[in-house]
Amino acid sequence: MTTNFIHTELFGGAITVDLPSGYADVSPFSPYSNIREVPDHQEIYLDASGFNSIIIEIAERVSQPPTDEEALKFHFRDIVDEHDIGRIWHTDVAHLPHFPANTPCYTLLATTTPPPATNGNVQRPLTPAFTAIILTLTRLVPQSTDIVVTINIPHIPGQQEPSDAGINFEEGKFGSLVEEGLRIREELWRTLRVKDWGLFGGGGEE
Repeated sequence: MTTNFIHTELFGGAITVDLPSGYADVSPFSPYSNIREVPDHQEIYLDASGFNSIIIEIAERVSQPPTDEEALKFHFRDIVDEHDIGRIWHTDVAHLPHFPANTPCYTLLATTTPPPATNGNVQRPLTPAFTAIILTLTRLVPQSTDIVVTINIPHIPGQQEPSDAGINFEEGKFGSLVEEGLRIREELWRTLRVKDWGLFGGGGEE
């Protein structure tokens, strides 16, 4: 699977990154603006030919819990639906070459699973069997800001590739969709750049 990327301006050009060319901007000025309301601190791109999405969020830096690793898990828990079951499979340090060398940056691979269908909980059509989440947290300490980039990869029954039948996260068998998501993450790391540090309230690059 080959993914082409395109240079993309975020937050009015204050941040730039290369995103998959097949992903569509969900903003008040895009043709997809009726899909969901997007808050000012987020940029959302949807796979025009599938169900995946990429969310770039500018958030206030989490000071509690106290460590960066715990903050990474905090941001993951924050995006998991209260009824879903979340599990983190892998965490690691990330490297973003266009950020100051001492910038804390971490990543995780996780899954969320919806509750099983019951008499009082009927699952809607196209409900994922599970959703893989690839999250990167970049901590801008002088600017009191966390940049959270999330790649969401729903696995919907009947929509997967035949090669994905043997997915087993415990054994490191992630399937083609997640493997492609990991390649997208690498490109995001390589190209993510802050062009205007004033986006974070006047704090300059450190």
